[in-house]
Amino acid sequence: MNSSRLDAIGSWALALLATLMVASCSDAEPVVNMPIERILLDFPAEPDRRTVESENPTLPVQATTLHPSPYRQFDSGAIAALQMVPPARVQLDLNDLPGDAELRFGTGYDLPAYEGEAAGSVRFRVYDGDTVLHEAFMPFGPGEPPGRQIWRRAAIPIDGLTSVVLETHLQKGDADALPPAGFGGLQIVRAEKRPRERASADQPNLVVVVIDTLRADRTSAYGYGRETTPHLAALAERGTRFASSWAPSPWTWPSTASLMTTLEPPEHGLMGPTNACYLSQSLVSLPESLQSAGWTTGAFSANPLIHTGKGFDQGFESFQEYRWTPSGAIMDDVDVWLKAQSEWRFFLYLHLTDPHEYRPRQASSKSLLGDKPQGFTPTRLQTTHARMRQGKSHDIGKLQADVAYRSSQYDATVFEADEALGRLHAKLAELGRLDDTIVLVTSDHGEAFLEHGALNHSSTLHDEMVNVPLILAGPGVPTGRTVLDRVQNRHVASTLLQLLDVEPTGNLLHGIDLLDDAQRKAASKEPFFFTTMLGYWDAEGDLPALQQVPLHGVRTQGELFYYTPGADRPARRYYQLDADPTAHDDRSTQNPERCDDLARMIQTWMEDLVARSPVVVGGGRSTQDLLQGIGYVGDQDE
Repeated sequence: MNSSRLDAIGSWALALLATLMVASCSDAEPVVNMPIERILLDFPAEPDRRTVESENPTLPVQATTLHPSPYRQFDSGAIAALQMVPPARVQLDLNDLPGDAELRFGTGYDLPAYEGEAAGSVRFRVYDGDTVLHEAFMPFGPGEPPGRQIWRRAAIPIDGLTSVVLETHLQKGDADALPPAGFGGLQIVRAEKRPRERASADQPNLVVVVIDTLRADRTSAYGYGRETTPHLAALAERGTRFASSWAPSPWTWPSTASLMTTLEPPEHGLMGPTNACYLSQSLVSLPESLQSAGWTTGAFSANPLIHTGKGFDQGFESFQEYRWTPSGAIMDDVDVWLKAQSEWRFFLYLHLTDPHEYRPRQASSKSLLGDKPQGFTPTRLQTTHARMRQGKSHDIGKLQADVAYRSSQYDATVFEADEALGRLHAKLAELGRLDDTIVLVTSDHGEAFLEHGALNHSSTLHDEMVNVPLILAGPGVPTGRTVLDRVQNRHVASTLLQLLDVEPTGNLLHGIDLLDDAQRKAASKEPFFFTTMLGYWDAEGDLPALQQVPLHGVRTQGELFYYTPGADRPARRYYQLDADPTAHDDRSTQNPERCDDLARMIQTWMEDLVARSPVVVGGGRSTQDLLQGIGYVGDQDE
């Protein structure tokens, strides 16, 4: 056979092979990619990557947060930043970073902290040697409209760059009357793509619902006498209920950060109440792990504290922020998102705030409302309560009636949040995704109704503030089970990763699998620690009444101890829970040595965790600086 004939046969064979391949591929599922942005470096949290060349002599360069405007409808939220009050120059080290990444940042001020009347403008520049890579001029002053008081965003490709210099310069105005200025969100970001994947029996979808301000004992799922949570109770019947679940803090920032990272508040550092704390990009969060493993991720947060400026959007392809929006309205948007993602394996995070707001809106919930006292207003309630805490004369009958009505409002809004769970269940069923979706429901903290003299949350470390529901159901979860061992809900991320067969990395290795009996039982025997920077102390002679103080506490299997640090004499409380399960009989004066032991235990816990914290608070870099920033001052035995 001649060569031309062979060539012809070869060409025909190649063409046939190509046709077969096309036909085969036409039956194959097309690849659909999802965008993933990897934050490779976070300069505010990396002091070794920056060199101060010059700085304002009275206001030095520091890592903190800046907040251009209180108006949230603009891009003005507080974000981690390098404060550089003019004149200042800082060099950033870009060595060993991939060339296809870019430096992203915003320029802006912390205007809520600026009380001056002077106006002016600052020039922000980024240099490579003598070459200006970016320049912005930003005005400041009381006459500037809110729309101009925003972050001015920019991005610079870093290909070929080994370093850049940031500079701030007063263009006009009074050098002695400057607002804090600087570069916010200084990050090296790399854009990647990853194929979207479909759910399977081994790696199902995941929905995490945080119902803000929900205490466990006010849900019918945990035996409450009023039917506030029928859908949550139904979820418990289909899955596993943890009967003794505890949040690490009685308010939102620290508890939610712990849920995302498994870490306790002193270690992740998002403790507040100042803005000089944020969820560091150096930490690995649950959504980041799942996105890397192929889950499409989305978040809907009704709590404005859980927002992008604090770093809670890490790992989420979409992050929808609201401001105390009722769950019914949010679920309209969730339904749209679920329908759009129903083809793919997804992770949905839903943060509802109905119980936080005491505003029942649905006719179905109004049956839980009690009789409204004549003249009731939230302001009257808070005023009367403050007089009680200050030891001033007040109408105790009126206070009790107002609190009872407030409590019924709470029940009604818990019911409305629960109805959102019912709606979620129905939507998953409609889309055919119910059987391959894991659902977890918990809370960031509870709520007080004068059980220990307090109202609302954040101010104490008692059960009503930190005992929260934790219910898990779906593929791989034991059904109809109640776990009696006490657990910390900060372990939900590690539990879910184990359930989804995703290998944890970084800080997520710190958690345990709450469905593993051996791990859970061992952890339940260890002390549980709690902390809040928003505590109030009715001091009984130790400290001024109603002083806002940090509170740090520990709960053993039979004890509750908490205290507020003090330079002279720390004030403390000690309860023996076996004999006093509601913690009303303070036995600290009768057990001073045990109190000393427990205080030292808290000290050691805090020092160890703070030493590992990636967060720079208020510019401090040492462990001692960080400890002082969260209210800890020296040896408690001094």
